[in-house]
Amino acid sequence: MRIPTARYITEDDIKIVKIKEITKKKYEAVFKGKLYCPTENCTAKLSYCGGRKAHYKTWRFSHHSSDCKYQLDRSGSRFVTGFKETVKMNISHKRKYDALTRAYKTMIRAENIEPDNIQLKQKEAKNRSPKKAGEQKDQSIQLKLFGGQIEEGHAHFKGKKLLSKFVDGVSLSDIGQVRLIKGFIKDIELIDSVAEITIVHHDQEMKVVFDEEFKNETLNKSYLDKFWSIKDLLSIQRVVVFNGVGEIREEKKDCYELVVTLGSDIRFNGEDLYNIARVMKLAVTI
Repeated sequence: MRIPTARYITEDDIKIVKIKEITKKKYEAVFKGKLYCPTENCTAKLSYCGGRKAHYKTWRFSHHSSDCKYQLDRSGSRFVTGFKETVKMNISHKRKYDALTRAYKTMIRAENIEPDNIQLKQKEAKNRSPKKAGEQKDQSIQLKLFGGQIEEGHAHFKGKKLLSKFVDGVSLSDIGQVRLIKGFIKDIELIDSVAEITIVHHDQEMKVVFDEEFKNETLNKSYLDKFWSIKDLLSIQRVVVFNGVGEIREEKKDCYELVVTLGSDIRFNGEDLYNIARVMKLAVTI
């Protein structure tokens, strides 16, 4: 959810900072780590997202107070009790990968299309740390934690259902929730190391955006500066199918956008962005 103002808190003062007063350089040099939700008594930290539609957003893993208007129950995770401490569990990478694969296959069947896929060689994933038969781990010690959070794939629990929707099926109830969105690429605008993608289904459009959190995530380094390949792909193929997992935000009334935080959470004609860029670069050099 976009937040227009933030509280800048130092040892000596508390100041309200409007989004128009801040730039990326100012944020990195002065404000980073010191911005908080404008709601009184809410301790949620905020981060700055630049670009044409600059805004503040909730800092990763930070939570608003129960009475704050910016408080959202994100369906990409759930709280698990039964241990000494309550922990929050994220949707696993494998579950999202499987969901994206299914979404692409069911979509091309339902739409009765045959995309002109570029041929990519798939490497079989290896299990680098297989579990021994019958091995039981002490969950309170061995579960992979991220600031009090557990990756779903490392637990005996399952997160909330990952709902998939076509672009024209998104509604107000999806705002602030994690969804798998399906559509066709209509246009792509390259912005610095990322892009803004317009996807469409049955004449309904939606923007796919990649903000500062995406660019700052170390897991996304291999995806930065690769979006040119999608622009090139769109110029040579009549159909490019998009499937992606992210948070739904309201751009303006009845207009929504998908905010993607991980490069591995998007597919183009069923393929990973990094692989597409690698193959298309090789094709140019041959």
